[in-house]
Amino acid sequence: MSGDQRPGEQLSDEEYSELGKTMGMLFQRIMRARKEPEGGQISALFMLSKCGPVRSSDLAKELFLDQSTVSRHVAHLEADGLVEKVADPDDRRATQLHLTELGRRHVEDFWQKRMEAMREGFAHWDPEDLRTLSRLMVRYVEDFSAIVAKRNETKSPTTEDGTHE
Repeated sequence: MSGDQRPGEQLSDEEYSELGKTMGMLFQRIMRARKEPEGGQISALFMLSKCGPVRSSDLAKELFLDQSTVSRHVAHLEADGLVEKVADPDDRRATQLHLTELGRRHVEDFWQKRMEAMREGFAHWDPEDLRTLSRLMVRYVEDFSAIVAKRNETKSPTTEDGTHE
């Protein structure tokens, strides 16, 4: 993107395209750099560490994934001893997902490695530039989340078999 645009001037299609490509490259490189085989499993672990015990269906909603995908991730995490299912205290017929102690340590180790990589990658950046980047990324995530929520509200409801009402 060119830095010669006037403040407040709208981005051109080419600039939006370049921004999109750059963000895509960032996400691809992050995924390649991860030593974990499954990014969805890590996302599930992070969400459980943030939200605490939740039902699998609530985890799927939080991760914007369908239930079958979350079930596969949970099965792997459970087999690895990182997550366990326990009876829901509000409804004994249902279960909640809990991080095990091993799961908590796994999240902490993963986060520590990510922080070390970020420190290394940003070592030559000015701290104020990093604060600005952080503020703008938070703003982007909030705006994007609002767009996704709005789109989900406008979708027509479906019945249990997936057909529209």
